[in-house]
Amino acid sequence: MIKKVLFSAVLAVACNFGFANSNAELFQVDEQEINAEFAQLNELEQFVNANEGVTLSEMGTDNPLTANVVNSGDVLGTLSTMGEPPLGIPSFLWGFCFNVAGVALVYFVADDRDETKKAFIGCAVSGGLYLLWWVFWVLVAGNAFLFF
Repeated sequence: MIKKVLFSAVLAVACNFGFANSNAELFQVDEQEINAEFAQLNELEQFVNANEGVTLSEMGTDNPLTANVVNSGDVLGTLSTMGEPPLGIPSFLWGFCFNVAGVALVYFVADDRDETKKAFIGCAVSGGLYLLWWVFWVLVAGNAFLFF
């Protein structure tokens, strides 16, 4: 038993050393590329400071200062789903299956009062069913010996 555990541990460590060397280039920093990107940002900042009140839409996309700028109105990406349940799963099920954690998830991700209310109702239904199940097993099934 101990030999198997020791062999598994040695094998796991050996595999980790083999994979660690193959991904070393992922963590190399190219300072010249970083400085070039910041130089572009510094030029754009200087232009905006010199021309107060200028907006990105006024500068246009053909301007070399804004060529690499991405204007995304969706700051949170896929998480900002106002009025929609998280991951397309109904909020009631989030509350029903995950109880308080599901309500918290819907509250923070959906950021919608109606969706949070649906999750809370799911949580309450789940709690009610658990209570009924407990009452049945404790009072009825637990005392079944009295009926025989």
